Amino acid sequence: MTESPLNIPVYEGSMVSLRSSVPSIARLRQVTDLAKRKIEPEPKWKNGQLESKYQCLACNSYLKFPIQFEDCGHHVCSNCLPDIMRIAPRCPSCQQPISRDKIVNDKILQKEIQNLNVYCSNQDKGCDWKGILKDFPVHIEKCGFLSFECVNGCGGRFEKRFLTKHQTEDCPKRKVICEFCKTNIIFEDEIPHLNICTEFKIPCPNKCSNQEFKRGQIQNHLENECPKQALSCPFTECGCEYRGQRLDITKHIKESPGLHLNIAGKTISIQKKLLQTFEECMNEQKKWIELLAKKVNALEKTYGAQYIWKIDHYQERLQDARSNKKTTLFSPPFLTSRHGYRLALAICLDGDGKAKGKYISLFICICRGDYDALLSWPFSHHVTFTLLDQCEDIDNRRPIIYSVKPNACKENKPFLGRPVTERNASFGAQKFTDVETMTSFEYIKDDTIFIKVEIDNEEMIII
Repeated sequence: MTESPLNIPVYEGSMVSLRSSVPSIARLRQVTDLAKRKIEPEPKWKNGQLESKYQCLACNSYLKFPIQFEDCGHHVCSNCLPDIMRIAPRCPSCQQPISRDKIVNDKILQKEIQNLNVYCSNQDKGCDWKGILKDFPVHIEKCGFLSFECVNGCGGRFEKRFLTKHQTEDCPKRKVICEFCKTNIIFEDEIPHLNICTEFKIPCPNKCSNQEFKRGQIQNHLENECPKQALSCPFTECGCEYRGQRLDITKHIKESPGLHLNIAGKTISIQKKLLQTFEECMNEQKKWIELLAKKVNALEKTYGAQYIWKIDHYQERLQDARSNKKTTLFSPPFLTSRHGYRLALAICLDGDGKAKGKYISLFICICRGDYDALLSWPFSHHVTFTLLDQCEDIDNRRPIIYSVKPNACKENKPFLGRPVTERNASFGAQKFTDVETMTSFEYIKDDTIFIKVEIDNEEMIII
């Protein structure tokens, strides 16, 4: 609790200075919700019922930090006052208008109320505390008969004196530790947990002995140790159909060496013929693969949906760009396929437009080609630019990649439409990468850089 400038107490953050020279309606609205009395246990009064002079005219509870209206003499709680002043500045009892300059803190009445004789509100439950109202809040904090909800979330309500025992011993939502794997679990989940706990010991399913094994180790026991585990003969793949317990398998192998040797020999003979046939097929496939590889390599060297542009004399070209001697470089034209789009790359080593001096700008443009009449327009295929890292350790290369998806709208026809001149306007990445990044890693090596461009041809018409 704090005191306002006129010694009117502010309770639970609910009061504002009512005699401020510049009253603020917005400020009063802000505290409206806070003005509601915090729900607290009410004490039992020694005389059975609280006298009316000690009751708040607004909330009907006992007056907390009473405020008196000088004009009519009535009282309300300090934390009920903001709502009264906001809704209608009238006394709740006599409806007489309230003046902000005639509201006072009644400390004498406050002291009188705080010294009223009371009993604990939990008297009906068995609490025998009694005292004065001033000491009631301290008692109620410690009262063992006050009810609380279980913090474990089980939904139960218990008196404070029983709450600790419930939460540690009886609550189905309490945390317990699995005695086998030491994992924290909820008590009501203990049985389902034990059904899957890898450290919980269980007997062998084959009942080979009285020994118990950890659930996580039982599979290893069955596969490698259990004498009663049913197994197939090791020569099953050769045709032996015998199946029995581990001990019987050992006896079966010792008693049937001739049988196993005979079927093993037949199996080896069959496998040898199959391997010979397989080897012949592999050799035939190898010849076809080599032939196809040669054809693919030949096509990739001449045509394809990707192109790598080698730019040498990088420093000289960069100086030309900075001095505006030659700001833009164009690559040789390339085709997306044998009869596909004819494209070219354009690069501004010192940036273009707003990116000048800060970034490298990289673009692509559509050039007029011999097969344009057969292609789909406007151009709408995904384009990916890559600045290649020339680090000798391939695993440590960090290429810079930038993708562009053309928007085939009417406004972009000068960029994506069928060329009517030698080449269209360029489009791409004005801020492909900043100039400082070029000196990082090994993008520049032997005064040379490599730019790779890939065109997505998944939906492209191949003529």
